[in-house]
Amino acid sequence: MFSRGAYLLRENTGTTGVELTARTAVEVLAYWDIPHLIAGGLAVQEHGYERVTTDVDIIVPDVLDAVEMLTADIVGPFKRLAADRLEDQRNGVKIDLLPAGYVLKTGCKVPFPQPREVSAFPQVVTIEQLISLKLDSFAGSPLKRNRDKTDVVELIQRAQLPRDLAVAPPVRILYLEIWDGLNADDSPPVHPT
Repeated sequence: MFSRGAYLLRENTGTTGVELTARTAVEVLAYWDIPHLIAGGLAVQEHGYERVTTDVDIIVPDVLDAVEMLTADIVGPFKRLAADRLEDQRNGVKIDLLPAGYVLKTGCKVPFPQPREVSAFPQVVTIEQLISLKLDSFAGSPLKRNRDKTDVVELIQRAQLPRDLAVAPPVRILYLEIWDGLNADDSPPVHPT
């Protein structure tokens, strides 16, 4: 799935061990036949906006099952921090496990997509899914989740996303407002005479 971009979960400035943690986690999930999708900052990078991220967001069908398998002593270096959060003991990178088919929190309207493929290689959410999730997160907490809106703005510009991108209906109007606002800014400046 990474063949569409040149990023391939590479390390970036200020990010230590995130790639290693993501790759190890998906290998362990594949070992236990658990499908996954990478979301969050790593997905943003994979879709064309290089930015620092310090954790790994992985969508799985069953969070409790994934936590149990990822923390099994025989396969991985992960320890449980909370019901849906793990830490890579090699480097301290955190993993947030996100429940497929559910929303981030009360007030959100876009559920996490269902991962379908079991793979030892990182599978990333589509650009449409990523934009939808980011906008939904921002709309639910605009002051706390402003980074999500920034990610969308940068992705629209860098990937030259179309106005008719198939984002989820609950965030369609917000996407159009951002897209239109960005394109309105492209007009040449008016010089006083």
